[in-house]
Amino acid sequence: MKKMNVFRRVVTALTTAIMTVSATGLTFNANAAEETPDFQAMTDRIIYLVNEARAEAGLDPIYAVPYLSELAEERAEECVGTFGHVRANGDAFYEIIDYEEAPWLGAGENIASGMSTPEATFEQWRNSPSHWASIMNPSYTHMGVGVTYAPGSEYGWYWTQLFIEVDTFEAEDGKLEGQYYPDEYQMMPCATGDINGDGMVDSFDFVMLCQYLNGQVTLNPRQIESADILVDGVITYSDAAYLRKYILGAVETIPVKLF
Repeated sequence: MKKMNVFRRVVTALTTAIMTVSATGLTFNANAAEETPDFQAMTDRIIYLVNEARAEAGLDPIYAVPYLSELAEERAEECVGTFGHVRANGDAFYEIIDYEEAPWLGAGENIASGMSTPEATFEQWRNSPSHWASIMNPSYTHMGVGVTYAPGSEYGWYWTQLFIEVDTFEAEDGKLEGQYYPDEYQMMPCATGDINGDGMVDSFDFVMLCQYLNGQVTLNPRQIESADILVDGVITYSDAAYLRKYILGAVETIPVKLF
């Protein structure tokens, strides 16, 4: 009954579904179907793309949660038979979440179909204002992603994103069991200049900063803070030049900000 009490006091962010209605939208290579796809890598890639887009918009990243990904996987499999936010048993999508496992104040779901890669699927969501609003929702803190491939089904590939705003009064420190950032996103600097998150400020950080300025790599929000060597709110080649001087010993200190 606790779940129903929560439902009465929240506003659920329900987004509409993207549906691929043309066979040309199915880019899956039939020859690759014999190999087992790395679904974990595919879903982690979606989470990385979400956080990359949020970082560009100045938003906090969203944690991935194994429990929510299990639910999202179940929802993706359900979408093979019933493509929509209402489950086959008549329940709304959010009723799949056990409040005791993941206490939430708000929830949202994005679904998509037809595309075989995380990048193509993410572009579907990017090009839909309602789906993009969920990805850019500043209230969401945790998410799960699911994907399934069903040969012979109407759309072949089915994807689900399940978002929640965690209830910090029920979840200790706002954390959920097993929460993590995908490997691409786990570089967590400890101070200004430690851009690659290895606890040191050296030439590797300088190279990464130059790559960022040249558009060769993306940085997560903590890395962006660390790359602001002059702590003036912008990242330019002046930051790179000062970092280089520090590494070469031409200057003794940098304006250090601890994270």
